[in-house]
Amino acid sequence: MHRSAILGALMIVIGAIILIVLAGFIVSVIVDLLKALAVVIGIILVLGGIAIILLGGRWWRRRPRGWGPPPSST
Repeated sequence: MHRSAILGALMIVIGAIILIVLAGFIVSVIVDLLKALAVVIGIILVLGGIAIILLGGRWWRRRPRGWGPPPSST
């Protein structure tokens, strides 16, 4: 076998062992990141709900309805 093949196989084995040993830690970090993402999404939804309640009517009326220019009278 060539030296680089042995080194590559050794790196794969060592990396797999490290991932197996740290699997619980890696899963807990991923779960914590997902919880943080859920908190951010929750805050955005709450602030959006408050904005719609407070500014809902005025905010929706600012947008022009339909596509293109208004129809011309014939």
